[in-house]
Amino acid sequence: MLLTAKILVTFSTVLLLSWIASRSGPKLAGLMSGFPLGSAISLYFIGMEQGADFAAIASIHSLGGLTSSLCLAGAYWWTMTRFPSVKYLPLVLVVSLGAFIVSAWVLQFLPSEREVNLAAVVAAIILFRLWFKQIPAASIVKPRQGVWLKPWFTLLFRAAVATAAVLLVTGLASLLSPTQAGLLAAFPISFFPLMLILHISFGAPMLASTIRHYPDGMGALVIYVLTIGYTYSTVGVALGTAIGLLCSILYLATYALFSRRLQRKG
Repeated sequence: MLLTAKILVTFSTVLLLSWIASRSGPKLAGLMSGFPLGSAISLYFIGMEQGADFAAIASIHSLGGLTSSLCLAGAYWWTMTRFPSVKYLPLVLVVSLGAFIVSAWVLQFLPSEREVNLAAVVAAIILFRLWFKQIPAASIVKPRQGVWLKPWFTLLFRAAVATAAVLLVTGLASLLSPTQAGLLAAFPISFFPLMLILHISFGAPMLASTIRHYPDGMGALVIYVLTIGYTYSTVGVALGTAIGLLCSILYLATYALFSRRLQRKG
């Protein structure tokens, strides 16, 4: 039953958010990439299988682990700009996934203190946001032609990759420490297949523009992981997840509102 729930929950929620993102611009897609979909599902099922206390401890290291997600996005963009052709996609994947693995390995040595991990990811968000400012904004373009690039196929592909990632992360959790499980849960389960789709379907400029806004949406992930670190041990996994998602939605809505007002003033 739990395996079926993992598949159904991940597949359906990724399909819904992917459909919304496919009808939005690069900026909104980048912001939505920070919605705690993958981490929320992974940590929820880790909590259901390994216990609320295990997941609460893992969430502390997921905070620091979000730095690895930024490293993955940064490495993907850096490599892609030097090898923009899709034929170099295997190289881009190796470099970006390698950046996640290496950075996560380093981050496992951070102290198991919430303040330390929070400081690490906040510093990373600021640095990557400054770095990504050089990425030019790109307008929405028509996707390339091909059966593989049909909208229904790209949605199913993203949902399938995310579902496989959730099954892998939650399945390995029983073999890992809370520190390692938390770092693994920080993998951008939803954003990674989205990068692949945008790269192949729309090209490097469109994906780069989406990556530019990735640190902005990361705040929602930080808020979520920070919240469940407290709620899981007090109100349980289910209610704690709901409270964390609500806080993330409020953050994204507030950010979008202030961003729109600043654009009008500018």
